[in-house]
Amino acid sequence: MLKIIYTEKGNSYSDFNIIRSAEFIVEQYRLKIEQCRRDIIVKVSTSNIIQALRVLICRGILSSNEICIIFNDEEIFINEYCELTKHPKGFMDWEQIFLKEIIGSRLDWKD
Repeated sequence: MLKIIYTEKGNSYSDFNIIRSAEFIVEQYRLKIEQCRRDIIVKVSTSNIIQALRVLICRGILSSNEICIIFNDEEIFINEYCELTKHPKGFMDWEQIFLKEIIGSRLDWKD
């Protein structure tokens, strides 16, 4: 299984060529599975690579049962519709937090 650990100490991935980066992770995963038949762990600190891996599942390049995302010791799976099975607080939510502040400042919300 390809285990993606979402952590602040993980690798970051540029938005440019993000699909290619995801394809490279899948290629390395498949190579390692053939060689040693064990789980492969990749630590990431950016959510864009997780989203790109979900796109690869949509494209049929990766199966949803081949991947697991780990955040704060919680396992998050991707279902057959490429949806995340859990969305714990703090998991890939920076964009929502930023948008809330941006929209809130426009509407003069107080939190």
